[in-house]
Amino acid sequence: MICLRRFLVVLCGATLLAFSGEASANIILNPGYENGAGADAADWAELSGAAGSTVRDSAMPSSGSFAAHMSFDHIANTPSAGAYFVEQNQGANVISDADNFDLTFDAKTDSSDFTGMDTFYQLLWLDQDASHGGGVKGETLTSLIGAGINTSYQTFSLLDVDVPDGADSFLLRFQISSGPVDGIANGLWVDNVSLSTVVPEPATWCLLATGGLLALVRRRRKSAT
Repeated sequence: MICLRRFLVVLCGATLLAFSGEASANIILNPGYENGAGADAADWAELSGAAGSTVRDSAMPSSGSFAAHMSFDHIANTPSAGAYFVEQNQGANVISDADNFDLTFDAKTDSSDFTGMDTFYQLLWLDQDASHGGGVKGETLTSLIGAGINTSYQTFSLLDVDVPDGADSFLLRFQISSGPVDGIANGLWVDNVSLSTVVPEPATWCLLATGGLLALVRRRRKSAT
């Protein structure tokens, strides 16, 4: 029994060393909008409109040199209903439905007056190779106003999201929308986007390994009696 205890201690120590410092990989391309040509951010699709725009902007990044800025102006332009967004979709088979993901990003608005508008993030899980019927397998849609966004950067997160069965890809969108209301203007800034697989902490790996060994020892003891 002492030998087994020593072995478990050594195993836990080795497991902690093996996994210490290991971080999950961010699968978002160009997460800080640093790469691009002028106002166009590489790897992101952008939608602008008659009363607003979506651009890669160097005026107020959370870090680095650039951020995404979606804005509308019904003071200088004719009011109209509009949607201004930036989104990323990488095609089929970039994720596994066996994984869980953490989504984090930094965001702020130009104004705390949210009259006639909304702003949100949307995460769609897709079956893009149509191996499980195709289409959307799951969705999260969250209002950033409801989440407490304001004129200072803060980090928003959606943690430990289980990928729905059959999903092999994603679409991540950040959007600001306006109604046909006169005299309003606002903007949404987004930076430092991360969509990362959830990796168990070293202590969790150690517990799993220890539990497996103890179960094996119990089975051997029962078979010996």
